[in-house]
Amino acid sequence: MENVKFEISPYQDELQILIDEQKVGYMSIKVDGRLLIVYYTKLNEEREGHGYAKMLLDELVRYAEEKDFLVDPECDFVRQQFENHPSRYKNIWHS
Repeated sequence: MENVKFEISPYQDELQILIDEQKVGYMSIKVDGRLLIVYYTKLNEEREGHGYAKMLLDELVRYAEEKDFLVDPECDFVRQQFENHPSRYKNIWHS
C-alpha cells in the first residue's frame, strides 16, 4: 500500500502530495493575508486519473479551514469543483 502524505513547501508556494516520500504532484498556491490563491494543479503523468488531484483538493480545503483562509480558485480544476459543489465549499470560497 502506498504511503500518501501532504506538505506545504518550504517557500509556502506549493501544497505537495508525496507517495512513498516522492513528490508526485502539487498545487501552486500563494497566501496573501487571509486569501489562499490556487493557481494550478500538477500531477506526474502516470498519477493522473487516479484521484490524486481530488486528494490534493481535500487537503487544501482542510488546510484552508484550519487556518481560516478564503480560497481564490484560479486553478480550473479547483474552480470547477467549487462550482459543481458550492454547498461544500461555500465557507471558504472567495468569489
